[in-house]
Amino acid sequence: MIRSLAHLAFFAAVYVAAAVVCAAQLTGAQGALTPGVLFYAWCTALLAYLLDRVKLRDAWLDPADRAAHPARFAFLFARRRAARLLMAGAGCVSLVTGWMLHPTPPIAAAGTFATIAGVLLYAGRPRPPTAGGWGRVKDRFVIKNLFVGVGIAGFAVLIVCLAAARREGAGVGGGDAASISEVFTHAPRPPLLLALTFAYLTLRIYADAVLCDIDDEDSDRAHGTRTLPTRFGGDRAWNIAMWLRLALAASLLLWPVGPFAARAAWAVFSAAVTIALRWWRPAKIRDLVDARFGVEAACVWAVMLLA
Repeated sequence: MIRSLAHLAFFAAVYVAAAVVCAAQLTGAQGALTPGVLFYAWCTALLAYLLDRVKLRDAWLDPADRAAHPARFAFLFARRRAARLLMAGAGCVSLVTGWMLHPTPPIAAAGTFATIAGVLLYAGRPRPPTAGGWGRVKDRFVIKNLFVGVGIAGFAVLIVCLAAARREGAGVGGGDAASISEVFTHAPRPPLLLALTFAYLTLRIYADAVLCDIDDEDSDRAHGTRTLPTRFGGDRAWNIAMWLRLALAASLLLWPVGPFAARAAWAVFSAAVTIALRWWRPAKIRDLVDARFGVEAACVWAVMLLA
């Protein structure tokens, strides 16, 4: 059952929810998070991952996914109609919970529709066999993983701003819908803190995406997708991702803004889990990468509550 849930992206969606928790903790807005906020993040992420894995039509299914993850592909292909219904349900719930988070329709729906557009831009259809040049975003060296990092980091920071605005009562307590400018008026301060949080999450997610590409090295090479593992090999790519994560963990201690306790906790747990996973050297790493962000977020949350 755990494997089935992993195929259906239940745990991958936890990764995005953990990014929201991380953004809230680093900006001192953890108190603005509610179960509804995290459920919105989780449902929106589930929509994104299922759209990437089962697409909108059978003709858009990616042969590279079949080669890279044959067990997952076979599981989802046999249940593709049910998976697409689940995807549609996640999209509807995302819209509803987004409206509950912020009642202005364009803002409430922005996260959901931006997610759909991002996935379709990233790899909405398979790469044509004769494609040359740059191809899809998914096939572009470095940009592939940065695209994912910027998307998830931007989503997480936006959700924290919306949650903080809701907590402050902007456009909610008074019964009037707040504008996007009012939302950022109530966002965590100073703006430098949001910028540093966005940059940290972008690079952290980039490093995690590099690790996930290690599982796909042979398939990516065969289908023309350029990644760090296909260029430098899996072992060197793992070292690059590890040192980047350790450098990011150390940088948290140097920020001139933001709650130090949260930054120190994230630095410790991130560095410890990074070293432990590299020492373990599992044969398959993707599911562990998805899981560890959630584990780290839960550990930091526990430390913050105890403190």
